[in-house]
Amino acid sequence: MTAPHLSPRQALVLAAAADGVPLSAVATRLGTTRTQVASRLSEAYRALDVLWLPRDERRAEAVRVARRHGLIPAAEQREAA
Repeated sequence: MTAPHLSPRQALVLAAAADGVPLSAVATRLGTTRTQVASRLSEAYRALDVLWLPRDERRAEAVRVARRHGLIPAAEQREAA
């Protein structure tokens, strides 16, 4: 299996959403719309092969997969930045 890939925007949105905050808060933080955030997250879920999971588990698993592959920083790295 090849390593997953995220676009820079998908990675940014997933990293911002990693804390479990509402999509509207992520959108405000990134200066975009909730619709755009939801779209980028759906694309990231597809790229990370987590769409098959129940909806309430997707984000957490996507974050775990992305961190394992070095696609988004670990929580402690984000806090130090």
